[in-house]
Amino acid sequence: MAAHHAPHPHDRPDDGRKTEAPMTFRLPLVAAMLALLAAPALADSAMLVIDSSASMAGKLGRDRKADLVADAVASAMTDFPTEAKVGLLAFGSESKSSCGDATVVVKPQTDGNDAVSQAAAKLTPRGKAPLAVAIERAANAIDYRREHATIVVIVDKIETCDADPCVLAESLKARSKDLAIEVIGLGLDEADSARAACIAEKGGGKFLNAKDGTDLGGGLAAALANAKAPPATLPSASIEAPGRVIQSDRFSVGYDGPKTKGDRIQITWPGLPAGSEIRSVLVAADGKTREMQAPAEAGTYEIRYYHPELNAVLATRTLDVAMRPVTVSAPARVPAGAPMSIAWTGPAERFDEIWITKAGDPTRLDGVGLRHNGKSVTLDAPLEPGSYEVQYHSAADNTVPAKVAIIVDPPSATLTAPASATAGTRIDVAWTGPGARYDDVTIARSDMASSEHLTMARVRPDMPTVRITVPSEPGSYELRYVAGDGKAVFATVPISVQ
Repeated sequence: MAAHHAPHPHDRPDDGRKTEAPMTFRLPLVAAMLALLAAPALADSAMLVIDSSASMAGKLGRDRKADLVADAVASAMTDFPTEAKVGLLAFGSESKSSCGDATVVVKPQTDGNDAVSQAAAKLTPRGKAPLAVAIERAANAIDYRREHATIVVIVDKIETCDADPCVLAESLKARSKDLAIEVIGLGLDEADSARAACIAEKGGGKFLNAKDGTDLGGGLAAALANAKAPPATLPSASIEAPGRVIQSDRFSVGYDGPKTKGDRIQITWPGLPAGSEIRSVLVAADGKTREMQAPAEAGTYEIRYYHPELNAVLATRTLDVAMRPVTVSAPARVPAGAPMSIAWTGPAERFDEIWITKAGDPTRLDGVGLRHNGKSVTLDAPLEPGSYEVQYHSAADNTVPAKVAIIVDPPSATLTAPASATAGTRIDVAWTGPGARYDDVTIARSDMASSEHLTMARVRPDMPTVRITVPSEPGSYELRYVAGDGKAVFATVPISVQ
């Protein structure tokens, strides 16, 4: 999900910024998190407080935390207005043991975007995490008593060095003109999450516990959105689009507006700052209708005409994305072991699968994962004749919203080959049968199990014969059609090796 963020075009309340209770987020989409992070007031000064203690060398997911922070800062600064002041303070970056290691690396300044990005990229994880000292020095650096200000704290572990950052945040908020302390944790545990949430609550901000780089990048951009304000008067624009679509379906969007270079039509969650998007398309200078794809998750979204030069939303339209109906269709009868094509519709959520089960038995015999492309899937029929079901299995709640009954008929296969052959030579064998991906023609002794053989050739559905090597030792053998990668023998003919 791309995330470029700016504030809502509304005025600051007369009584200043409102302090709200902390929230820990567990929603699957970052978009929902960002909606809660965006604060209502406008700020003209922002300070990034970045953890550079030793633990930042560890990983969040597959990536090093320090690298994720550097990338998130660089992305946020690309979209941050140069007329707003921004600075950076790092703590734990210089000393391995000092509880006073909190340094203003970039003083708050207009057009400080590049300096902040470069400073974040150079930080090396080293020492302790004197968080309270860092927050206090950052507040003083942006003159929080006289300016509207935002402090964004990115922290990987709460080490207070005998100071209480929560108490400090409350004190700073009480003495400030209009301060918000936004806190982004990097995979904090439950105890540290509670402490970080307290800092945000007392400091008039919000808390987000990022689980990966997407959470971090989106959360940082949303927290900094308070320093962006659209102009007082905006160009007019309009959007024409269906009010309801099915998840992942494509649909057309018509629009009118200034059609300035870079203007785009966005799909986003309602309530997010200007510039936020799940996906978007650029508008065309000639105003031609554009095609968009609905989000994969059902819910209520917003379509926007976004003007990046003004950092403003010029028009909106509500979009309801409905869950795709769940259906399954398969052949009513299929020979044992034969490949069968299974058509389906459904949400194709993570780990959703098409299953084959025995009728009346929920045990999964075979299955295949689903993708959002909605294409039919192929499974081999069971080797044992009988009554079965093809099911759409929903992983999220372990339910079967759709299923169809099938009959697996007894196996049908034939082999045609010479009655005798010279030892060590190769012969051609004609075959009929399921032609499934793991079916083989083998030569074996009659006392061998179905999974055992002396020589083997794999069948191909587009080739009516296989060429197989005859055993080197004379004697009596069997040619076999073996199905299911050695699980069953569908046909046999004797062969004498001379």
